[in-house]
Amino acid sequence: MSVDEVFFDRVAHDLRGELSTMLAGVHYLLRFGRDLAPPTREMLERVSGAGERLTRMLAEFDDAVWLLDTKKPLVLAPLRFGDLLDEVMTRIEPTVKTRGVRLILEQTDADAAAELVGDVDILATALTSIVDLATLRAPSGTVHVTAETREGAPIVRVRDEGDAVPKDVLARLFEPFVEREIVPRETHGRRKLRLGIGLPIARAIFEAHGGSLVVESSDAGLTLRGVISLRKASEIPPEPEKARAASG
Repeated sequence: MSVDEVFFDRVAHDLRGELSTMLAGVHYLLRFGRDLAPPTREMLERVSGAGERLTRMLAEFDDAVWLLDTKKPLVLAPLRFGDLLDEVMTRIEPTVKTRGVRLILEQTDADAAAELVGDVDILATALTSIVDLATLRAPSGTVHVTAETREGAPIVRVRDEGDAVPKDVLARLFEPFVEREIVPRETHGRRKLRLGIGLPIARAIFEAHGGSLVVESSDAGLTLRGVISLRKASEIPPEPEKARAASG
């Protein structure tokens, strides 16, 4: 583990611990503080909301190691395409309910059963970040997630019903913090819901899997296409212990 990775890991871990303690106290008061005056309860709810937003931003900070030259090691394993998408839907479900967004997943049984090789946790992190951004761009609207396999390659498209993105912004979309420019101001105002590095992190994760993340041209909304490579289970490097045992 490099010094940079240690820094991100240590800072994010310590901040999450303190934040979790703070939120636990706030949630306890909101649940059991029956005699709270309305202004006090309102302030506690605002602190709770700020804490939840900060939690999401810390998650991005923790994953920012993917923007460094030294990447996190991948834990590669065979998995079903459908299982990966199920994990993403489970992670994003609370956010979808909170924002009043309609999320539609389109996939055939054959595509869901397709096998790929990857790090399910890391890939789910990338896809969840992309869908999360789409829900911010389409408040009370619909986000379409389409999964297919083309020539054996797993492909995911995420399309929102937000405003069209100007071409000059699209050209810079995968630069840090640019994604803030494509979220309606009334959605976040002064309270940022993301650091603004989710898209470059997601692209780095897809590329680490031998794939890609690109923008597809569209007259309205924003469509992002993620492709995962055609690795086979036989390409997974053996764990050191197993390799030594196999060598005798």
